[in-house]
Amino acid sequence: MARRGPVSADGIHHDETRHRYSLRLEGVEAYLTYEQPREGLIHITHTIVPEAIGGRGIGKRLVHRAVGDALARGDALSSSCWFATVLIEKKPAWREALV
Repeated sequence: MARRGPVSADGIHHDETRHRYSLRLEGVEAYLTYEQPREGLIHITHTIVPEAIGGRGIGKRLVHRAVGDALARGDALSSSCWFATVLIEKKPAWREALV
Protein backbone atom coordinates (compact mmCIF):
# COMPACT_ATOMS: atom_id res chain seq x y z
CA MET A 1 0.00 0.00 0.00
CA ALA A 2 1.35 3.45 -0.92
CA ARG A 3 2.34 5.76 1.89
CA ARG A 4 0.40 8.86 1.10
CA GLY A 5 0.60 11.88 3.30
CA PRO A 6 -2.50 13.96 3.84
CA VAL A 7 -3.09 17.08 1.83
CA SER A 8 -1.60 19.87 3.90
CA ALA A 9 -3.06 23.29 4.59
CA ASP A 10 -1.22 24.59 1.51
CA GLY A 11 -3.14 22.09 -0.66
CA ILE A 12 0.01 20.17 -1.59
CA HIS A 13 -0.05 16.39 -1.40
CA HIS A 14 3.18 14.47 -0.71
CA ASP A 15 3.26 10.89 -1.96
CA GLU A 16 6.41 9.44 -0.40
CA THR A 17 6.11 6.13 -2.27
CA ARG A 18 6.07 7.83 -5.68
CA HIS A 19 8.53 10.58 -4.58
CA ARG A 20 6.13 13.23 -5.72
CA TYR A 21 4.56 16.45 -4.47
CA SER A 22 1.39 17.51 -6.27
CA LEU A 23 -1.21 20.24 -6.28
CA ARG A 24 -4.51 20.05 -8.14
CA LEU A 25 -6.10 23.31 -9.20
CA GLU A 26 -9.17 23.68 -11.42
CA GLY A 27 -8.97 19.96 -12.21
CA VAL A 28 -5.37 20.22 -13.46
CA GLU A 29 -2.41 18.72 -11.61
CA ALA A 30 1.01 20.31 -11.17
CA TYR A 31 3.77 18.24 -9.61
CA LEU A 32 7.37 17.98 -8.49
CA THR A 33 9.26 14.70 -8.59
CA TYR A 34 12.38 13.74 -6.71
CA GLU A 35 14.69 10.82 -6.09
CA GLN A 36 16.32 9.71 -2.88
CA PRO A 37 19.62 8.24 -4.12
CA ARG A 38 20.75 7.63 -0.56
CA GLU A 39 19.55 8.23 2.97
CA GLY A 40 19.76 11.93 3.80
CA LEU A 41 19.78 13.21 0.19
CA ILE A 42 16.86 14.49 -1.87
CA HIS A 43 17.44 15.06 -5.59
CA ILE A 44 14.74 17.13 -7.32
CA THR A 45 14.26 15.92 -10.90
CA HIS A 46 11.27 17.78 -12.36
CA THR A 47 8.79 20.53 -11.63
CA ILE A 48 5.83 20.43 -14.02
CA VAL A 49 3.08 23.04 -14.13
CA PRO A 50 0.69 22.72 -17.06
CA GLU A 51 0.08 25.91 -19.02
CA ALA A 52 -3.59 25.97 -17.99
CA ILE A 53 -2.59 26.78 -14.39
CA GLY A 54 0.79 28.39 -15.02
CA GLY A 55 1.89 31.84 -13.94
CA ARG A 56 0.39 31.58 -10.45
CA GLY A 57 3.45 30.62 -8.43
CA ILE A 58 2.48 26.95 -8.19
CA GLY A 59 5.90 25.64 -9.19
CA LYS A 60 7.49 27.86 -6.59
CA ARG A 61 5.09 26.56 -3.93
CA LEU A 62 5.96 22.96 -4.81
CA VAL A 63 9.69 23.65 -4.58
CA HIS A 64 9.28 25.51 -1.28
CA ARG A 65 7.36 22.60 0.21
CA ALA A 66 9.79 19.91 -1.01
CA VAL A 67 12.86 21.83 0.12
CA GLY A 68 11.24 22.77 3.44
CA ASP A 69 10.41 19.14 4.16
CA ALA A 70 13.92 18.01 3.22
CA LEU A 71 15.60 20.61 5.40
CA ALA A 72 13.27 19.84 8.31
CA ARG A 73 14.51 16.24 8.14
CA GLY A 74 18.12 17.41 7.88
CA ASP A 75 18.51 16.11 4.32
CA ALA A 76 20.99 17.50 1.80
CA LEU A 77 19.71 18.69 -1.58
CA SER A 78 20.63 18.31 -5.22
CA SER A 79 18.66 19.16 -8.33
CA SER A 80 18.70 18.49 -12.06
CA CYS A 81 15.53 20.58 -12.47
CA TRP A 82 16.53 24.03 -13.72
CA PHE A 83 13.54 25.70 -12.06
CA ALA A 84 14.20 24.21 -8.61
CA THR A 85 17.93 24.91 -8.92
CA VAL A 86 17.31 28.61 -9.59
CA LEU A 87 15.09 28.90 -6.51
CA ILE A 88 17.48 26.93 -4.29
CA GLU A 89 20.46 29.04 -5.31
CA LYS A 90 18.60 32.27 -4.42
CA LYS A 91 18.20 31.37 -0.74
CA PRO A 92 21.40 31.15 1.31
CA ALA A 93 19.98 28.60 3.77
CA TRP A 94 18.88 26.37 0.91
CA ARG A 95 22.11 26.89 -1.05
CA GLU A 96 24.09 25.66 1.96
CA ALA A 97 22.25 22.33 1.78
CA LEU A 98 23.27 21.70 -1.85
CA VAL A 99 25.74 18.89 -2.52
